[in-house]
Amino acid sequence: MNSIVILGAGNVAFHLTRALLENTLNVRQIFNRTLSKAQEIGEASRISYTDKISEIEKADLYIIACADTAIEEFSHYIPYDDVLVVHTSGSSPMSVLKGDYRKGVLYPLQTFSKGRTMRYDNIPFFIETEHEKDAQDLVELANRISNEVHLLPFEKRLQVQMCGVWANNFVNHMYAIAGGICERNGLPFDVLQPLIHETAEKMLEMEPKQAQTGPARRGDDIIINRHLDVLQNDSRLLQIYQILTDSIKREYDND
Repeated sequence: MNSIVILGAGNVAFHLTRALLENTLNVRQIFNRTLSKAQEIGEASRISYTDKISEIEKADLYIIACADTAIEEFSHYIPYDDVLVVHTSGSSPMSVLKGDYRKGVLYPLQTFSKGRTMRYDNIPFFIETEHEKDAQDLVELANRISNEVHLLPFEKRLQVQMCGVWANNFVNHMYAIAGGICERNGLPFDVLQPLIHETAEKMLEMEPKQAQTGPARRGDDIIINRHLDVLQNDSRLLQIYQILTDSIKREYDND
């Protein structure tokens, strides 16, 4: 891939641009419908940027890194048919790309925020293409960035993306709930950080099922009922606590 254009200017586009450039890959341009967002990445990376479809440059590879709901629209912007166009979504099929060009997917399994400095070499990349030669080229490109690259069809990629929702998005929401309870009781969220760090470190050394602790794992109904009493005035948190507690109990019923 001698030249790359990225369409989109969100968190994924920001970090993917940085990862490609850090590995001496030729990102020629950033396109986004909002010029200021394209400018932010373009100026930081010292590459061309535009918000005009007519100014999209010719390249070997076009990476659509935007929200799933915008992929199809962005896919119509590319006026060339002798190029490879990929999106970066784990939950959208390759068929969402609607042009006459060659199609593929380059999905990085990671949570991205612009303010974070990240290591890119340990991010898993999942690839799917229409043609074997394009798969080989994408694998070669991804291997320049990451040590973990896989070919994976949409049905399995969707499962992997859903695993990410369980392991990251839902877990982060639990942190937000815990932080809110801390705040209401005059405690800083920092008091939970040693527990969070230890839990995360255990996941690197143990299977999650082996690492599970707590009152639901022990079947300690006295403690569980005390927690439920505390949550009586918040039906939403009460329901979440009950569902998660029941799920943990069921997981270990036969242990």
